[in-house]
Amino acid sequence: MSYRCLIVDDEPLVRASIRYLLAEHADMEVIAEAENGQQALQAIEDLQPDLLFLDIDMPGMDGLELLQQLVKPPVVVFCTAYAEHAVTAFELSAQDYLLKPFSDERFLQMLNRCRQKLQQRDTLSWQQLQLISQQLAAKSGYKEKIIIRDPGRVKIIPVKDICWVGSSGNYVEFHLQNDERSYLLRETMTRLEQQLDPAIFARVHRCTLVRKSEIIELRPGDKGDATLVLKNGQLVQMSRNYRHVLQELFES
Repeated sequence: MSYRCLIVDDEPLVRASIRYLLAEHADMEVIAEAENGQQALQAIEDLQPDLLFLDIDMPGMDGLELLQQLVKPPVVVFCTAYAEHAVTAFELSAQDYLLKPFSDERFLQMLNRCRQKLQQRDTLSWQQLQLISQQLAAKSGYKEKIIIRDPGRVKIIPVKDICWVGSSGNYVEFHLQNDERSYLLRETMTRLEQQLDPAIFARVHRCTLVRKSEIIELRPGDKGDATLVLKNGQLVQMSRNYRHVLQELFES
């Protein structure tokens, strides 16, 4: 039995290297290559590969955004040139990872793991996606993507698209810059705040985080509180307990 492989990378030399190494294994068949996310989506839909070698860092739609579009992804091997802090985690996880440049020995190790996954027909799970997001963000210390389960799919939200975040109990609600919908995640505001860059986001209320660059106006209240006006016209309340945060912002 042979397994059908799709290679997705915007670097021709990387694709050629993976293709060359796979050619040494009779049970691995390269059925197609793609250099961007759109090409990959079409190839996955048309060809239904068993194993996907997926570059994370591509222009336009990146690898994680591509996965967002897949209802049932094949077994995935992530490839990237940088993610030093994620390597150890992926070495130990069910989902595999290649750090470019990779050795023949590392490639063989990965391929043996993939064979086991392919036999079990495992799909990418919610827990694995969370690990990917957390480990890739480790290179900067803060999250770059938020992963949310929607009915029937997994939603990946780039942190750069977040306008503000509200909370209620153990849930936080994300409001995006160019999306009328909001998205719920089971997480506390305190834990989320620790995962987002304080140079970009400000805690302005016990229940609210705001992207600083979205604030265009401050309307003081009569009890030390204030209303913040955002670029999209939305109004967000600021508690008097967090006045110092906005004072630093407007004085900078």
